[in-house]
Amino acid sequence: MNVLEQKMKLKKKILKFYKKTIFKFKKKINLDKQILEIVSLNELFNYFGTDKGTEVTNQYQKTSSKVDQKLIGHGYAQFYEKHLSTFKNDKINILEIGTWKGASVAAFYHYFKKAIIFCIDKNFKFQFKSKRVNFFNCDTESYNDIDSLKEYLKKKDSEYFEIIIDDGSHNYKDILSNFYNFFKSIKPGGYYIIEDFNHYQLHSSYINDKPDNALDISDIFESLINKKNFKSSDLNNDFQNYCFENISNITTHKGIQKSSYIAFIKKN
Repeated sequence: MNVLEQKMKLKKKILKFYKKTIFKFKKKINLDKQILEIVSLNELFNYFGTDKGTEVTNQYQKTSSKVDQKLIGHGYAQFYEKHLSTFKNDKINILEIGTWKGASVAAFYHYFKKAIIFCIDKNFKFQFKSKRVNFFNCDTESYNDIDSLKEYLKKKDSEYFEIIIDDGSHNYKDILSNFYNFFKSIKPGGYYIIEDFNHYQLHSSYINDKPDNALDISDIFESLINKKNFKSSDLNNDFQNYCFENISNITTHKGIQKSSYIAFIKKN
């Protein structure tokens, strides 16, 4: 490592420490003190403003103007309830990859009454706190961050989950990398969920990183269900064989938007 690289690494380390310190003392919304009469998951999604709902506020808009803030969301609530309603009153572990400000975490907190929720994001935008919610700053593209996360979960005695949701970058490589890194952490009978898994195809100008001749995500699902090995630089044969033995079903659904595709991968 040359001097410039060392300086850049030190600068990033200092910046992360600064952001982490600011985040630690930043005032957050206490979910434990909220009393909501909302029952349906879609209403919760819309209330907290996550695009998993049907009509939400644009959380990425940088201006304070109310104009054009309302968006039509993905409409994923009906699919979540279809597959996951049996967990509603169970004491379960949930992990969300790519939590941003925490809108969907807040909704899941109120829907899954006894769930312990872990949420990770490479940014320090998270706005909530609770005895049942654990935020961990993690860039899933960093091996060091992944190792730190595993140690953190081990200390929390929460290495395995009933539900893992990938709502991260939606890049091709990141979707497969997260699946490779986290699918084995699903408990038997649990679900690994991938949101917007064709997003990279629809926005090729800036996030389509799929290698030439590589299978699309939907084709990978088909190969896994049919137990057919395929060439992949991200999912090796050992992992594919693990999936063959441990996946009982993969169900995909189409939501409202053009990119609104969600997959529920159920473990045996």
